[in-house]
Amino acid sequence: MIKIAFIKYGGLASSGTEKFLQNIAILLPKDEFKVDYYYCDATPYIGSDFKHPDTDILNIKPMLDNGVNLIKFKVEAKDTTKRTHPWINNNFFEVFKNKYDLIQTGRAGNPEYPFNKIKHIPIIDSIHIMGGIDNQFNISRVMHITKWSADKWIKKGGDKNRVRTVSHPMIINEGESFSLKKELDLENKIVFGFHQRNSDEIFSNIPLSAYKEIESEDTHFIILGGSNLYQKQAQDLNIKNITFLPHTGDKNKIYSFLKTLDVYAHGRKDGEINSTAMAEAMFFGKPIISHTSKIHNGHIECVGDAGLVVNNVSEFVEGLKMFLNRDLINKKSELAKLQFKKLYEANGQMENIIEIYKEAISNPYPNKIVRFISSFRVKFYIFKILEKLKNI
Repeated sequence: MIKIAFIKYGGLASSGTEKFLQNIAILLPKDEFKVDYYYCDATPYIGSDFKHPDTDILNIKPMLDNGVNLIKFKVEAKDTTKRTHPWINNNFFEVFKNKYDLIQTGRAGNPEYPFNKIKHIPIIDSIHIMGGIDNQFNISRVMHITKWSADKWIKKGGDKNRVRTVSHPMIINEGESFSLKKELDLENKIVFGFHQRNSDEIFSNIPLSAYKEIESEDTHFIILGGSNLYQKQAQDLNIKNITFLPHTGDKNKIYSFLKTLDVYAHGRKDGEINSTAMAEAMFFGKPIISHTSKIHNGHIECVGDAGLVVNNVSEFVEGLKMFLNRDLINKKSELAKLQFKKLYEANGQMENIIEIYKEAISNPYPNKIVRFISSFRVKFYIFKILEKLKNI
């Protein structure tokens, strides 16, 4: 039996990183893996206005029903003024059992508490935001959710020998979801839209700016959740055919929203590395249109033939015009379903992930010399020696 600990600040939120970890924990075969899942509720950030999504109680039951042992720890605040973002007044190491074969987490890449204090257990990292590089010796493997992410990470100084590429293993149960077209009186309209967490930091003005240019009585736009800035923008642009639905973690409501769309018209200021929202849309056969960003562009390879990723408002307008053709929508719909199966089908992705775990168990620290040299401690030590030599 392989004992594995998942550790994630805010680990039962409904954002992409957290759902990635939750899905793996749920899908691991419990006759082979004993799974403990450590999480805390969201708390204030010291030195930042960012608000991490909080625990979604709807995520608790699926975890328990699938044999995942939930272990909650307490954190008073997260200090982003310090390099490792330590947790203030936490009890993590009081509840942490410490006897595991592997640790799994999802991060932005930079050295981070409490992993910088855990040196004797192989860690499987997964990178979801390109925030930095951590080549700590006992980080056994580093999972990247797109090749774009892996290439960027290696170029920044990440140890390429640890890299493994995976994608989201998606769990989608349509449940009681249904199209809202009849309910919203949209049966004869082409409906564009997207869903997003309520965050001003990721607001993009591109989708609605473009939609304004093609709006007609035959079109409609729906946004589920998202920043309030979208509502302000719609008012400023005098967009008439638009509906805003409140944020929800209820999958039935999310899937009903997705079934209502004809095209998933996505926008995000910082782009995407690999979007669970886009993946869900493709499951339901929704073509994707999105745009590039100055930060993350992993979604280009994820969308593939299922749609298009453009560079600016004018190109987005042209993309929306293309999708006014129902024949094109139907063609791209089939390609979207194929793209989902290729990248996100749960069984295929879990085979990949389990192979990584077993590889790490049998050989946790390959390429030991390179691994040692690439660790921050050695780089820091060499830097200090060079500084002393300069002063001789």
